[in-house]
Amino acid sequence: MVSRNVRTAFLGAALSLLVAGAASADDPAAKAPAATKAPAATKAPAATNPAAKAMKPAPKADEVAVLDTSKGRMVVAFWDKEAPATVANFKKLARQGFYDGTGFHRILKGFMIQGGDPNSKNPNAANLGSGGPGYNINDEFNAHEHVKGVLSMANTGTPNSAGSQFFVVHGNAPHLDGHYTAFGHLISGMDVLDRIANSPTGPNPSMPGENSKPMEWTTLKSVKIMSKSAYQAMAKPTRKTEAAKSAESKPAETKSSMGGGGGMDMNAGQGTPSQGQSSGQSSTQASGHPGHDTVEKAKDATQPATPPSGGETQGGGESGK
Repeated sequence: MVSRNVRTAFLGAALSLLVAGAASADDPAAKAPAATKAPAATKAPAATNPAAKAMKPAPKADEVAVLDTSKGRMVVAFWDKEAPATVANFKKLARQGFYDGTGFHRILKGFMIQGGDPNSKNPNAANLGSGGPGYNINDEFNAHEHVKGVLSMANTGTPNSAGSQFFVVHGNAPHLDGHYTAFGHLISGMDVLDRIANSPTGPNPSMPGENSKPMEWTTLKSVKIMSKSAYQAMAKPTRKTEAAKSAESKPAETKSSMGGGGGMDMNAGQGTPSQGQSSGQSSTQASGHPGHDTVEKAKDATQPATPPSGGETQGGGESGK
């Protein structure tokens, strides 16, 4: 009896196991193994933009120097590639206001006008032409020729002796090529250069035998460094004003010419300043440099003018030769 009950119990247990097994087989959740935690997703690499990859750093904006003088404005574009250190030095001094209030202390019509001497803030200083920033910079001679409108550094005639003094060429000066660092050129104000170069001059105590001391002083009021686009934006209103003035003056000029000589007198008057400047002086005396009053004469000249000199020497003076 007992064995029958035991057998029945075992059969019941076995049947229960079979039922449980069947239920387990039908349950997907029970059938699948426990899920493992997925590894953290790796950050996808940032999409590369071929155009951005190929893009080069934006070039530094072209800068110009705006020289406002008592005779008008001249604007200089730089030759940064050919004379980087010289350009950087000029810009630095300009931004410091070093040139503001100085003057063009040496003028040779047909050759060049020279400035940049801090001593020239006093037009009557006895040591004009000997001042500088207190240091010298290295020469950066290059292939640019010294022709009208070129900006170049003055020096004492010895290597690496330039400092702050510069000159603007007023006529062809090939004898300066390879001996002075040309680092820019005028893009505006050639007429101002002419006005300064035509200033009356007299004997220059610091340059014996040379009539290059201006009798009519030209002050360099300021030198501003700015982007070319900023200068162009600033110049637009000026050009419009000048155009308007020109348009307004045309009817008056027509009436004057019809009046029987009024127009002739006005035209003649436009030439008066240069005649007045040369009265009492020959062109040689006015320029201090015979043979260089015109570009053609400059080409044929056999005796070049005394080269521009400038910057402090270690001895405190300069030869100017």
